Amino acid sequence: MNKPKILVVEDDKAVRNLITTTLETQGYLYHTAATGSTSILEATSQQPDVVILDLGLPDIDGVDIIKKI
Repeated sequence: MNKPKILVVEDDKAVRNLITTTLETQGYLYHTAATGSTSILEATSQQPDVVILDLGLPDIDGVDIIKKI
């Protein structure tokens, strides 16, 4: 069974690294974004199956990102 592609959107580098390290050890494919605007571009181009989204990003509110995706 294929594992889902995951987009991790987190501006805190330490938290982002913790999440991606965990995903990597479990064999998941993932992409990352540190800002809301980058996350929208990544979601459009990579078409992830799952988005792990920090709702408190500095540039765009996480709820607005959900609406745009």
